[in-house]
Amino acid sequence: MYTRLANGHATKFIQDRPDLSVITDWLNSSQRKAALSAFHNSVASKKPGRVIQRVSKNVRPAFGAVHLAQWDKVMKAVIAVRMTSARETDVFAMSGDEEKVFSERSVILADLMFVSRAAESNSYINIAANISHHAISRLMEREASTPETIRADVLEILQKARSLRTLLSLGLEHNLTNLKDNTTYDMLVPHGDGALVLRTLRVNAATKSFFPDPMPVFSVRTYLEKSMLGSRELERMAGFRISRDAMVSAEDLRHILAWLKGNAEEMDPRRRLIVEQELCSKSSDVSANGTV
Repeated sequence: MYTRLANGHATKFIQDRPDLSVITDWLNSSQRKAALSAFHNSVASKKPGRVIQRVSKNVRPAFGAVHLAQWDKVMKAVIAVRMTSARETDVFAMSGDEEKVFSERSVILADLMFVSRAAESNSYINIAANISHHAISRLMEREASTPETIRADVLEILQKARSLRTLLSLGLEHNLTNLKDNTTYDMLVPHGDGALVLRTLRVNAATKSFFPDPMPVFSVRTYLEKSMLGSRELERMAGFRISRDAMVSAEDLRHILAWLKGNAEEMDPRRRLIVEQELCSKSSDVSANGTV
């Protein structure tokens, strides 16, 4: 697809997503309390279908219906997922520096969770992945997606990025990896015949944000087609697998943390996207400043 046409489709895709403020407004509303109350009052039910009905009506319009994640004696949980947009997303380094490095348009994946353990109920918002306008455009330009499939494709990509960010956070929290939480890394993740470039960054909406601090995410920066991948890139991606199960085994966690360690390369967050000289020489589509 021509670059200009792909850019136009990417712009429309972002414009068609609800603004992140839909969620932040809901977080400040009485509906959030009503949803949590409905969940808490329903956890004793042996029929989770009723819980879904009671909670779902109180999470709209920020989210659609909630879905059952787990319902047993150990934990009861329901979840809702929404792709939102931020017309101006402020991007920060992982170092804790509060000076933004740049702003951009992006789509952000937000998860809403209601969880009950030991008779205590809580609600959480999790934001762990976003994708830039540039990356959405490249997916279509390089024929990894189409205007008809872009919604499903982006949702799948963001869910994969969210899973990786969540697993990395677990590894950092429990000292299972020597990757650093305050360092910006680039990673290559297999996608179709090519690869996605993910970067650890912190993001926040530039205006009207409920979140006081930038949120750590795996940010999808671009898509590289097969012809742009050299032996080093293929080596970094080798052995990738990620479980789709709600509960991740200790073995799966160790595997993905080891894979992330072998894949991650430290990166200057101020640079939009850097491609190794070896890779740049392979594609005439790479511009003179090394961005793709």
